[in-house]
Amino acid sequence: MNVVLKGYFKDTGEESMLMRPFESALPLLMVGVALTTFFSISSVSAEVQQATQVNNIWDGVYSEDQANRGGNAYEESCSSCHRSNLGGYNGALKGPRFMERWREDSLESLFTNIRKTMPRDKAGSLTVATYIDIVAYILQQNAFPVGTAELKSEDLNKIQVVGRSGAEPLPAGALAQTYGCVTAGPNNSWILSRATTLARTRNPDKSSDEDLKRAESAPTGVQTYRLIDAAFYHPENHTDHKVEAKGFLIKEPSEGLSLTSLTMISATCQ
Repeated sequence: MNVVLKGYFKDTGEESMLMRPFESALPLLMVGVALTTFFSISSVSAEVQQATQVNNIWDGVYSEDQANRGGNAYEESCSSCHRSNLGGYNGALKGPRFMERWREDSLESLFTNIRKTMPRDKAGSLTVATYIDIVAYILQQNAFPVGTAELKSEDLNKIQVVGRSGAEPLPAGALAQTYGCVTAGPNNSWILSRATTLARTRNPDKSSDEDLKRAESAPTGVQTYRLIDAAFYHPENHTDHKVEAKGFLIKEPSEGLSLTSLTMISATCQ
């Protein structure tokens, strides 16, 4: 390992005579060590930066070879329903419909959906690696840039599907979740106040106990949402409680959730 030693040399008059011939060479020697260390650290830093920088589909998250493998697997297992041009089911895998369905979500959701439902007659029958290759092929066909490293399973939940200009508000009809405080509104209505910003979800039911436990200590937000069709979930039992709310996003006349789940997190709203 190369290291750089920094400090002040104090001449006590007791240094070894063996060191004296090297005194004139020490500055150059230290510069050489410093340069070697600098380039070594720079190289490592670049690798670390490259490994942590990738966080959306515009960063080049798959390789060309991987997409080509995925294309072969897609043709064999998917094209009979989705067509060779990915145009089946009204273009669900390509173009605007693909982006509208998957944006503001992670690649893990796309991967999980494909793995659990495809091929239609034998869902889950392909290997994990093959499903990831197919995801890479779908990205390629949607003109997202190719990278140098292959897409890996452990990266799927870290990579977001966003438009070229970045994240946008969720579209109307998206299944979303938030955490906040149940409050009675006018005319027997119910409101979620001090709520966190809506996040896309694929699970309409309550989250796992582990996720709910984490949410208990997480800070509340500043958003307010209407709770639509709330009576079925007995919101009166959760007044001033911190809850997890899930539902389909309604945008007019103001943002709200047509509830699919309402789960208490904490008896106090903090």
